[in-house]
Amino acid sequence: MDKTTANQARSLEYFRGRQFSGQWRLFMTALVEELNASAGSQEMLAFFGHLGAKIAADLPIDEQDTVEGLEAAINRRWHQLDWGWCQFHGESEMIVIVHDAWPRLDGAVRETWAGALAALLGGAYGAWLRDQGGDRTVEVQVLKAQTGGPLEFCYGC
Repeated sequence: MDKTTANQARSLEYFRGRQFSGQWRLFMTALVEELNASAGSQEMLAFFGHLGAKIAADLPIDEQDTVEGLEAAINRRWHQLDWGWCQFHGESEMIVIVHDAWPRLDGAVRETWAGALAALLGGAYGAWLRDQGGDRTVEVQVLKAQTGGPLEFCYGC
């Protein structure tokens, strides 16, 4: 089974055990539209990145000795929030993070939402990695923020 098929199977398994609440869908759509329109895209993304760091501070991760342990600890947090799952891949001097089964919005805001949520998750990943002893000057970068699949990040690239 190739990596894409394995990730799709993992996401399907995740979705089978979840119900996505529609109670926040209209609110989040309006929030993203209005922030993007009034503050602009860069400011909106910075705001969501700050929210992600705040969420990570409110949901700290115990110190982990391995990347696998860190991945498992963060996945427990995502499970707690019903925000999908992540997978870490060490590549030379960097870590690539794949995040899927993330909450999605439909309609005209879907691409903007993908970017906003990626900024939020990137802020959380960055805060957790710094709390694990990571370099405080290194930021998590968004590599891919599209609606049709997993979000991808890089730490140390």
